[in-house]
Amino acid sequence: MAFGDSSQPARFGYGQSAVDDRNLFLKAFSGEVLTAFTERVIMRGMSREQTLLGAKSAQFPKTWKATAEYMSAGQELLGNDIDTGEVTITVDGKLVAHTAIYDLDAKMSHFDVTAEFSAELGRALARVYDKNVLRAIIAAARTAADGPFPAGNVITDAALLSSGAIDGEAWIDAIRDANIALFGKDVPEDKPRYMVVSRAVLDALKYAKDVNGRYLILNRNEGAVADQLDTLIVDGVKVMALRTIPAADDTADITVYSKYRANYSTTTGVLWVPDAVGTVIVEDVNMETTRDIRRQEDFMVAKMAVGHGTLRPECAVEFKTS
Repeated sequence: MAFGDSSQPARFGYGQSAVDDRNLFLKAFSGEVLTAFTERVIMRGMSREQTLLGAKSAQFPKTWKATAEYMSAGQELLGNDIDTGEVTITVDGKLVAHTAIYDLDAKMSHFDVTAEFSAELGRALARVYDKNVLRAIIAAARTAADGPFPAGNVITDAALLSSGAIDGEAWIDAIRDANIALFGKDVPEDKPRYMVVSRAVLDALKYAKDVNGRYLILNRNEGAVADQLDTLIVDGVKVMALRTIPAADDTADITVYSKYRANYSTTTGVLWVPDAVGTVIVEDVNMETTRDIRRQEDFMVAKMAVGHGTLRPECAVEFKTS
């Protein structure tokens, strides 16, 4: 078969690469995954984070309180001891989300398949990241005292439901109890305090009324709504609605990384200060794609390698039903 002269189309996918005609397309895919992860992830930056280079774990130092005392004239000061500890947090296995797009399917599709699928890969990583941080916070709340370092905090109340007939006033009281518990364990008030609950609990908090029909939160200047849809400030705590609160018995769930497996079936809310949990990052959100000419498809992988663990149990609170 004879062909005419070849045209010279603008192969804009090359960018500055002389050998890869999909150079710019790969970056677009990477950007879509990263954007989707960033937009969906909630728990990023809400724990103590440390990036690792050439290591599989990080040591987080923790210190307890110093003491002050009166001295007498001529007394020599020798220095009082301050209790210290160290927590080692290791990275989990590599977390991946992957898919493949068959050429013919992509050509027949009425939407941009790559953009949709790459966004879903980013969201998949975000869901697991959020859930594992919350699992680590709950583990911190359930941690016993260790020497001078206080235990975590678990507030158990049959009224703290996450669905059905939710008592908003009971939740307000529970948040107050949590703040009292943190105060009793010398958790600094200048540290930000976060809490995640179901959307139904957030609504119950927002529209809880007293016996006179007055809103308990909406009518308080110090408890003004921070965001009409997603967040609320209650007693100085930023309360957020989140779909990924652990709420099942994961003790035998092999899809959950081993150190996060526990029973969360009665958990209905989580409150914490960032110092409760440490996060180590070996590989941040990263993307790869390859062309498989044997199968006539594009194979895409979104990946990251992080790990989470307990730092200061006294900074974590789990809310649960009885």
